[in-house]
Amino acid sequence: MAEFISTYGLYFTYVLVAVCVLAILFFAVARIISHPEAAKSALIGIVALVVLGGISYGLSTGTDANDIFAKLEVSEGTSRIVGAGLVTFYLLIGIAFASILYVEVIRLFKKNG
Repeated sequence: MAEFISTYGLYFTYVLVAVCVLAILFFAVARIISHPEAAKSALIGIVALVVLGGISYGLSTGTDANDIFAKLEVSEGTSRIVGAGLVTFYLLIGIAFASILYVEVIRLFKKNG
């Protein structure tokens, strides 16, 4: 009985995630259609993320798959994708930190200026 509930619970979760993704896409497209000027900033963000992902993929090598994870049967391609995800994460953390630092420094000079 527990296996039955577990299996159908997993399928139900997949359905709920799919419904949520479709709803997000529907409302995003509806917003873009009703406010086309807002689409510009969204497209800039999407392009920036794609460029960042491409840079991260280019920086990752995937060579550690042969050395470290050979016994786990991790391929070089999988290792490269994971490495790209990690590099993207590190770059986004660095950008967030630099943005916070920039805003705080600007506020410091505006208060004293």
